[in-house]
Amino acid sequence: MSLLLFALVSSLAAQDIDDLPDRIVHMSEDLLTGYAQPLVNVFGTGISTGLFHSAYSHDFLGFDLGLRLLYINVPQSAKYFTGTALVCSLVIDSTIHVVQYEVELESLSTVFGPDNETVVPTQGNSVAIPPKIPGGLDLDGIPMFSPQLNVGLVLGSQIAIRYVPFTFRSTKLRFFGIGFKQEITKLPPLSLAQLPFAIAFAGAYQRFTIASSSQGTIIGTKTINIQAIISAKIGSLEPMVAFGMENTTADFEYTFEYEIPDTIMGIPFETPDIQENISVRLKMPNRYRTVVGLTLRTGLLFMHYDYNITPYSTHNLTLGFSWR
Repeated sequence: MSLLLFALVSSLAAQDIDDLPDRIVHMSEDLLTGYAQPLVNVFGTGISTGLFHSAYSHDFLGFDLGLRLLYINVPQSAKYFTGTALVCSLVIDSTIHVVQYEVELESLSTVFGPDNETVVPTQGNSVAIPPKIPGGLDLDGIPMFSPQLNVGLVLGSQIAIRYVPFTFRSTKLRFFGIGFKQEITKLPPLSLAQLPFAIAFAGAYQRFTIASSSQGTIIGTKTINIQAIISAKIGSLEPMVAFGMENTTADFEYTFEYEIPDTIMGIPFETPDIQENISVRLKMPNRYRTVVGLTLRTGLLFMHYDYNITPYSTHNLTLGFSWR
């Protein structure tokens, strides 16, 4: 069952993301922020989901291996934006020159909006940059997956490792994360109190990249997450609550190709191709996250579910096995 879910989620996510690089490279720098900011927010939210499912740490070299299956809701407000496109018009009088002006456009699709491209209105020999604004992926939610290994160290410390190398058609995805958790109830003086619950502090650093075969790495994100976790074992059940904050930055690097009127020959309908290197860094605003979850343990196997309260509410299901 877990392998079937893994295949289903990975297939859905890959089909959506495979189309993403081609849409991004058709965005001018002025329009990129409005179009791609929801993507940064969603990736930041998803990557920081399911990092830790318990405040308890494994004994030395104890471990658990699990598959995180995530679903991130995309709110309606993240599907549209207002932006401006540049329009160039060739003027021939005593000289040949280009006049530029901006056109404001409303209800443009973000990366998650409807799959309807917008044609920038022009007149005469004017040329818009870009002439068409790509539509979105038309998604109400984003499925993601992440395998994770947690290994116990000494005195209640624990490390977490995530890694997903994935290639789908012409798109390459690379996801790597490393985290550290310290169960403070295993440290003196709390370890002497024999409390019926565990408290831990944890943090993680994660890196996610999307690359195309034609332009290399187009999107590279970095996420930092910190959390405080409390959980208690009640028979085979373990409820948990966590509170934390996270920050994500995303670097967009690509070549934007567009056309301008011919200012050399003065031929209105000749439009030479221009290439511009785009380099933009977008940031997800510092976000706070509250997590409420429950783990069911049956021998070496466990199943965990948690709900993450963020502007992009997220569901997480973890299936795995644990030893010590």
